[in-house]
Amino acid sequence: MARLPKPWYWKARKAWFVTIAGTRHFLAEDKKEAEIKFHQMMANPVQQNVRRDSLAILFDQYLVWTKRHRSESTFGWYQRYLQAFVETIPAHLTVSQLKPFHVQKWIDADSDKSSSTRRAKIRSVKRALNWAMQQGYTSTQPLAALTMPEDGRRERLISQEEYQAILTAISDSGFRDLVITAWEVGARPQELTAVEARHVDSKNSRWIFPREEAKGKKRPRVVYLTPVAEEITNRLAEKYPEGPLFRNSDGTLWKKDAVNCRFSRLKTKLKTKYCLYHFRHTFATRKLQSGVDPLTVAELLGHADPSMLAKVYQHLSHDPKFMLEQVRKSVG
Repeated sequence: MARLPKPWYWKARKAWFVTIAGTRHFLAEDKKEAEIKFHQMMANPVQQNVRRDSLAILFDQYLVWTKRHRSESTFGWYQRYLQAFVETIPAHLTVSQLKPFHVQKWIDADSDKSSSTRRAKIRSVKRALNWAMQQGYTSTQPLAALTMPEDGRRERLISQEEYQAILTAISDSGFRDLVITAWEVGARPQELTAVEARHVDSKNSRWIFPREEAKGKKRPRVVYLTPVAEEITNRLAEKYPEGPLFRNSDGTLWKKDAVNCRFSRLKTKLKTKYCLYHFRHTFATRKLQSGVDPLTVAELLGHADPSMLAKVYQHLSHDPKFMLEQVRKSVG
């Protein structure tokens, strides 16, 4: 006798699914809601007829691959956007039936109209489809004509005076260590909050994240330390031989919301809202302006593709003083 389908929980997707006739169907993240949707589906056999080449199935395959080959945060990023998109399209929609207007309607329906969010949504779907082409699941990219909106971000640079004002305004030693290290080494926020004593290579004054813990999981990530950052690292490694080095006053790791909350508090004193990524951006700009070659800066930042540097830091081309110095260097 064939087994009757029933809802099951997929830990990787953090949601409930049901498998019918060899095809997996998303139900809901909440168990009770999933059970209701499951009974509705079983009562309506038409809803069960989901093609194996549907976008929903393809995106599931991509998320499985991302879970295995990318970081947890990257997986969560794609899961959030792809799931939101799938919920706006028919369950049977295939790659060949997908049109740019499907994505455009999804974007326009969102109350968040920021260019960064709109770009992230398009990027998530496009990358999943590019992966499907590389893997041989499809031979077309139906969103090739869908253009990305202009990046409206204005990356903030922190001056030396601002940096000193920030440190003066911080009374918590744990948060102060985190901010100083961000300024000194230019690491990604997730690297700062994840580093542990086991990552510290004291002999060579650096942190080493193994490939499976690094962004992209393609190669180890190495963060080189200045003397100031090295002193903080060694002091915290001795205090916390296990677990994250950077912790708040309660002795727990810094989470994104907690860091954001601290910067929000500082805004009342400094009249400006900062974030850890501003320190990374400032670090790269300082190095480029001081004459460090772009390839070295890209390596210090952990960029797999050095060309990213030209895209992100093209604002330097608008700095007349910097550009004048460069042209004078070229003629001695």
